[in-house]
Amino acid sequence: MSLTPEERQRRARSVRLHVIVALFTLLVLIAINALFTSRYPWWLWVLMAWMPLIAAHTAWSMGLFERNREGR
Repeated sequence: MSLTPEERQRRARSVRLHVIVALFTLLVLIAINALFTSRYPWWLWVLMAWMPLIAAHTAWSMGLFERNREGR
């Protein structure tokens, strides 16, 4: 099963939105961390938890999880 160009564009937009939301959230968390507990960068835990999710979302958008059923 091949992805249509429209489906590829829709998935790419969803990944871009995911990255924008993640960056904005991390910027807010970094600011909060700098204001209240600047000695310990706890926002790095959020970054480490979010990056595999974005990587998996990107792989999904590229169609890497799709099964090729044409050969069966």
